[in-house]
Amino acid sequence: MKTNKHIQDIIREAALSRDKAAKRELLIKSGGSRSWFYDAIKKYKEIGEAFFIHKNKNNKHAQKRTHMQALEISRIFRDEYLNCNFRDFMRYLKADKRYDYQWVSYSYIYNILRSKNHCSKLAHKKTIKLLAKEEELKNRPQSLLVPSSATERAKENIHIARPRTQRRGHVVEADATFWRFSDEEIWALHGYIDEASGEVLGLYFDHQETTEGYFNALKPVLKNYGTFEVLRTDKRRTFWSEKKESSPEDSWIQFAFVAKNLGIDIQSSISPQFKPRIERLWKTIKGTITTFMEQNKVTNINEANLVLPKFVEYLNNHVVTLQKDFTTNSFKKFEGDLNIILGHKSIRVVARDLTVTYEKEKYFICNFTTPLNIPRREIMIIQCCDGNLIASLGDNYYSMIEFDNEMLYKSKVVLENEGVKPEDMPQKIKSISVWAQSNFIFFKKKYSSWYKKHSY
Repeated sequence: MKTNKHIQDIIREAALSRDKAAKRELLIKSGGSRSWFYDAIKKYKEIGEAFFIHKNKNNKHAQKRTHMQALEISRIFRDEYLNCNFRDFMRYLKADKRYDYQWVSYSYIYNILRSKNHCSKLAHKKTIKLLAKEEELKNRPQSLLVPSSATERAKENIHIARPRTQRRGHVVEADATFWRFSDEEIWALHGYIDEASGEVLGLYFDHQETTEGYFNALKPVLKNYGTFEVLRTDKRRTFWSEKKESSPEDSWIQFAFVAKNLGIDIQSSISPQFKPRIERLWKTIKGTITTFMEQNKVTNINEANLVLPKFVEYLNNHVVTLQKDFTTNSFKKFEGDLNIILGHKSIRVVARDLTVTYEKEKYFICNFTTPLNIPRREIMIIQCCDGNLIASLGDNYYSMIEFDNEMLYKSKVVLENEGVKPEDMPQKIKSISVWAQSNFIFFKKKYSSWYKKHSY
């Protein structure tokens, strides 16, 4: 292959030669056209060696990246966006009106920050180890250096990727992680992610990993998407117990009871590889949530929960790579009352005076304002998400009124009218499952037939 130097030597030799045959041989060697060859000889004779100098040799590119720009970008990342990953830093830098860096690309940002030994929050463990080793090698004396190949240094035991399901809404993964908001506060972030598409469905902050936190994170999932078929979780007591393995309705697990009635099958495992999408999501979130909260000026956990829907939308639109190759959508529209369904449920026994005790307070189970004559009966008490109390028995639900003298008089009137004596009170009903005695309002016939097959 002929280089520029070879072409220049051919043109110089042809300009000095007067032999036409020799010029024809040089033309063939140059590989150019006849007109170009003789034009080059003519211009070389006119201006000499200046003919070989490109006209833009000393001109500066309009968008040339200077060393000062690289230093400034590195300083901005170190001082203002150190808790941010490289791609989010590029977005924030372009949107920041204080600087004129709308032209930067991801590769330019990446090369600058890596050259300054900055590490992204989303960096793989392999990359972090390599950077640490390179830093160690720089500080080690030359006499102690041992040559090693990059391939050997990069060897890692990587888990085989788990294949995705082909139906959106078929499998949903749930988990929680802890995130340090400040030196004094650490919050637990509860979340759900669709396994097929990788879409973040719901997030919620709480001070600890709690059942209530999982319920609050489930609210936007049921409201915006509907119910799903399978929920993959770890073996936390919120989802799993040894008793649940033999009889789910006897497990006394709040979340398991709600999931069973919604037709959701809970699958639990102690292995993190059982739910890899949500585990990988936490690493992605921790690389961008700190900067997002700072941008929205969040100061407490309540404000953080208010901006989480906006953060979920940001993740799905800009950060998470959504999969488009799923075949069908298995989400089913949900029309139940979330205030009742996700409330806390417990079993109480109605006393002889027709009252029940809940959190050291006495209440009457009333049909409107009349106490029910159901002494020694087991009944389910539901503390709704808004704090109100209702009672559920069979297919009906009733209001709960606090104990006072007026209600006590009404209860005595009811007992006297019925002619019930204390010794003739009905005995306590024994059943296989106290949970099975309650059938929520959302299992009534007015709802779709899909709920009927999942009710008790």
